[in-house]
Amino acid sequence: MTVSLLPWLEPLLPAVLRGLRGHALMLHGPAAAGQLELALAVAQAWLCEAPQADATACGQCAACALVRSRTHPDLRVLVPEALAETLGWALPSEGDTASSKAKPSKDIRVEALRAAIEFAQQTSSRGQAQVVLIHPAERMNAVSANTLLKTLEEPPGLARFILNRRGC
Repeated sequence: MTVSLLPWLEPLLPAVLRGLRGHALMLHGPAAAGQLELALAVAQAWLCEAPQADATACGQCAACALVRSRTHPDLRVLVPEALAETLGWALPSEGDTASSKAKPSKDIRVEALRAAIEFAQQTSSRGQAQVVLIHPAERMNAVSANTLLKTLEEPPGLARFILNRRGC
């Protein structure tokens, strides 16, 4: 079983994967249109150890199971602290963010971006690619976006990036 997609996105996934020529992908769509699920399906396909003929994930290998359980060591999902619990993505327990009594940020913090870039520069744990998914990308402030820019221009190794941007 692969990441579940909304019915109107199912035919789009193979087309996206076949048409992709670079190391980065930006998805854009209205809120709740399913772009996060589509991004996760793309990430799962990139990390899959036995992809299908149409480049989609097999849904059966260990890598696919790890993506579904949100524990794949080569997948980093960046979301604002305020959205992490709602979306079901645990934040790394680095620094004092977890123990702080400050209100969770609605932005993707520059520290999280720096950690993701450092993650992308390391060797892949399972030998495929390393995927950084940023959702929603418009929640990066100028400092965060500039931090990511150089890495997007010159990606390390097999690192791949997915930026989800929600429309109005």
